[in-house]
Amino acid sequence: MYWKLALAQHPMYLLIKEDSQSIERLPPWGLPGIEPYIERVKRNLDVIRQNPALKIGYEWSGLELEMLVADAPKVFEELRALAQEGRVAFYNGTYAQPHLQTLSSEANYRQFEFGMRVYRELAGKQVVTYAHQETSIHDQAPQLLRAFGLEYAVLPLFPCTLAWLDEGEMLLLDQFGHRFVHGHEFVNWVGLDGSIVPLYLARTVDDTPDVNKDEAPSDPFEAFLTEQEIIGRLHEPPIVLSFPDLIETDDDWLARRQEFEFVLLDEALPERMRKYPPQSRARLYANWSYIEGLRAGELSRTNRRAETSALRAEALGALAYSVLGRAPASTDAIWKTILKTQHHDVYGHGKEELKDKAIGWLREAEAAATRLAGSAARAIISQLDHAGGVGQPVIVFNTVPHAQKALLVLEAEIADPLVVDNRGTSLPTEAIPQADGITRIRFLAETGGFGYQAYWIRSGGEEAAAEEHDGPLTFENEFYRATLQPDGTLTSLVLQQSAAEVLGSEATRANQLTAMDSTGLTPSNHELHVRERYQRPAAGPALHWAPAAPRVRRSPLGTVFSVAGHMGPQIAARLVMNFYHHLPRIDVSWHFEFETASIGTFYNDDTKLSVHWPLSFAGDIHHDIAFGVVQTRDERPFFPASWVDISDGERGLAYMHHGTLKHWVSAGTLVNLFAYGEDTEAMGGRRRPYNWPKAFDHRLRGQHRIKYAVYPHAGNWRSADVIGVARSYRTPPIGFLADAQSGTLPVNLELLQFSNPEIVSTALQVVDGEVVCRLYSVGERIMPVRYKTQRMQARTLRSLQDEQIDQLTPFQIATIALAPDQTKLDFVHLK
Repeated sequence: MYWKLALAQHPMYLLIKEDSQSIERLPPWGLPGIEPYIERVKRNLDVIRQNPALKIGYEWSGLELEMLVADAPKVFEELRALAQEGRVAFYNGTYAQPHLQTLSSEANYRQFEFGMRVYRELAGKQVVTYAHQETSIHDQAPQLLRAFGLEYAVLPLFPCTLAWLDEGEMLLLDQFGHRFVHGHEFVNWVGLDGSIVPLYLARTVDDTPDVNKDEAPSDPFEAFLTEQEIIGRLHEPPIVLSFPDLIETDDDWLARRQEFEFVLLDEALPERMRKYPPQSRARLYANWSYIEGLRAGELSRTNRRAETSALRAEALGALAYSVLGRAPASTDAIWKTILKTQHHDVYGHGKEELKDKAIGWLREAEAAATRLAGSAARAIISQLDHAGGVGQPVIVFNTVPHAQKALLVLEAEIADPLVVDNRGTSLPTEAIPQADGITRIRFLAETGGFGYQAYWIRSGGEEAAAEEHDGPLTFENEFYRATLQPDGTLTSLVLQQSAAEVLGSEATRANQLTAMDSTGLTPSNHELHVRERYQRPAAGPALHWAPAAPRVRRSPLGTVFSVAGHMGPQIAARLVMNFYHHLPRIDVSWHFEFETASIGTFYNDDTKLSVHWPLSFAGDIHHDIAFGVVQTRDERPFFPASWVDISDGERGLAYMHHGTLKHWVSAGTLVNLFAYGEDTEAMGGRRRPYNWPKAFDHRLRGQHRIKYAVYPHAGNWRSADVIGVARSYRTPPIGFLADAQSGTLPVNLELLQFSNPEIVSTALQVVDGEVVCRLYSVGERIMPVRYKTQRMQARTLRSLQDEQIDQLTPFQIATIALAPDQTKLDFVHLK
């Protein structure tokens, strides 16, 4: 028997259980509820028992294994027993099968950390094959796979890009258009740091039942065998992969696959690779995800806020542990909630009920993390000695081991606040009166690394002056000169040092919104029906931003521009732009209110609600990913973890987002997709030219806030420290009001600071009695890790493979373990 079939069942457990409206609940694709779905799992396991030759792999997520254990412990025990006997294998290894390319560094790490823990503790198995139906890849994935014991990978079923290093690339849209020849089916998938995972270039046969076909579907495996007979000795690799959603493996199904030998990838891939080892190297990455601008964007923005709160809670817990010996609270439950909502099925189209639940779960997780952070901060504040200052103390906590110059926001009961540091020097401060005697205070604080610093609020500040403004506004600081029009678009952005213009002079201005009204343009049949071919809709009318009279507020902090308006009758919006005297970036915030608005068509990104930044130069496009930075090309979508930078080496513009992930550069203009929404069935996974089996109402409703910042700069992303500027924007220090008191702790304390801007930290947490800092290098060469500490003693620098090292190679991920100590260290090489 020549052909080997590796079946990787893809359970939809979370979706079936949590979303009553999902079409995946409809037979034969899925089942109407979780109880009959569990019965299907049980029947499949019975079939394995009854057929000694049958072996099945399961792409269960760790989350869904936990759910199965809770709902059907006896079924899980049989699944576990078959795995121990070598009849069943588990693939993937993540906690919730996310699209890794859309996640932050720590979300990537925790997906594998929590996922592998579940497999070890529940299933008693180590996952060794990264096989996945969904595209879940990026250029640092090989390093993570190796670190967590994954030894092999296979191509996903959904869209991705395979690029042979220095030899060109190809788009793998759905694995029906390419052909890999037997004997050349392995390639070394190379990560940014040089990590290598053997990648199997197999044909995947899609065996998921088509719920919307009236006629009997053709057998994809019969079609495959016929095709291979025609090809003859030019046949494809002998291991055929199938990634169906959980299907019935009954007698009829088995009979139609009798010409195949069932294998598990864990066994078949090593055997095949011994015979035909990899002969070339390649990148594997994705320019696709489910974040197409519909409510998945809202989910992404909510997810990022929850992550930031969770990381802050861990860092403050580590700080309290270091200075007080206070045991940190566990954040595991918070992280499990965050990771759960990153499941690709939550982000997928037509999952509105599940999205609603996930957004609610994330808000609860964010609130829980905020409470933990506040508890740890207040425990430290209660022991501080800050009785010598004049005014009300403000304790500012920096939760990252990098010096920051950042904006802080808090509220206090004082009419004319002025913030001063411990030398009595006043800081740039803005005071905005609120209701009931409360004043909203914004000020710039310069903090050292991981630790805290005291400031004081006194009387004597000046109230921000607000006025209506007519005509262009020019703002100038030591970094740039900006010319702003009354509608909130920028017509000039000049670097002060070189007098170089950053913005282009095209018809589309910088910070300009574009969108198209798509009401009634595409099919909206809500009843399940035979899938129809997608037909390109006619162009809808353009929506234009129509603002009213703008207002300007000036203070020692800077200038705030605000204007309200509409984009058609169903979209109200308010734009707020912050220009700072002493920061090089411009902060932008849009407050939208949608009234059942239909905006854009699914497959045409240019019709969706987007913001545009035309540039006066052509340059290299770089953006961050989890634990790294990559270069991309124009006219392609990409998903920056937090920032994208375009630079010609002399001038550049960095754009930093808060969860609006989809970007592209077209004709010299950077575009960020904000939102899309229709009541339509004309949507899908961009794999086939067919509509979804029924329509879902994705029209936009309610209030949404979208924030981003731009940073014009000289040089490139490295020399301009784009990473540091983005960090201060995304994760600034946090301030707490305190009462004057005497205590045992010093009023200012810096526990850890890295001196090299090319060392990037991602987390600080307590692990087994030590403070552990995860970090990575974006340097172009091997470098030592230089740091400064107080009351901390660094013990070891270790790679993700838990090997002791004394320096970092480019894009290597590592951890430093530190123990609380009274010794003060200067900048040193870590030994």
